[in-house]
Amino acid sequence: MKNDWKRIWDNRLFDESVLAEEDPLKVFVELKRSNGFDTQGGNISPEELYHQYETTKQTLFAGRDTAGASVYELGCGSGANLYLFERDGFQCGGIDYSPSLIAIAEKVLKSTDITCGDALTCPELPQYDSILSNSVFCYFESVDYALAVLDILLKKTRYSIGLLDIHDISTYDDYIAFRKKTIDDYETKYASLPKLFFDRNVFIRYAEEHNLDIVFTESEVKGYWNNPFIFNCYLYKRS
Repeated sequence: MKNDWKRIWDNRLFDESVLAEEDPLKVFVELKRSNGFDTQGGNISPEELYHQYETTKQTLFAGRDTAGASVYELGCGSGANLYLFERDGFQCGGIDYSPSLIAIAEKVLKSTDITCGDALTCPELPQYDSILSNSVFCYFESVDYALAVLDILLKKTRYSIGLLDIHDISTYDDYIAFRKKTIDDYETKYASLPKLFFDRNVFIRYAEEHNLDIVFTESEVKGYWNNPFIFNCYLYKRS
């Protein structure tokens, strides 16, 4: 099956005039919009998006001192999350397979470690304290591919990996029913836009095999239509 997701991401646009804004929240929201958060059910408030960032940051570091800490994002898109991490004093890096989104990220981020490439080309070095991947694993071609990417991330992180918006296989039927109800001719329009769903046990087994602690959290972003169908997974290396 042809996968057209890359074409979709390559056509995303960014309003550069927002860079003149003094309010960083406005810049962040425009970066999130360019990453696709203006599509179906796009009634998430800026405050909710920022709250998700704060919650993610706290869970990634789980009470650890973040002074001088670093964060790398797999699938960083236009750099929305890294933009806030940089403002909070984190050293940042990222990779995304969309040249157009990476071009945006390079304009808004200070980091020189921003690259364009497939997830499996993500370099294992340099290491970062934490790795983030937000709404990315659902676009992978298979669970085996996702596990191969996880192997790379495990070598790249010193402490934690945060995987956000993983589609839950137990909700698959409800997800399809919802999409058919809310999108006319859904099956035709999305025939070349597949989503990958995961059993939580995939991550539980991975954590057991690699001696990692694991925490699942639910998506609680108010107004986000995907909430019933996704979960977040955090993996931590043991001291």
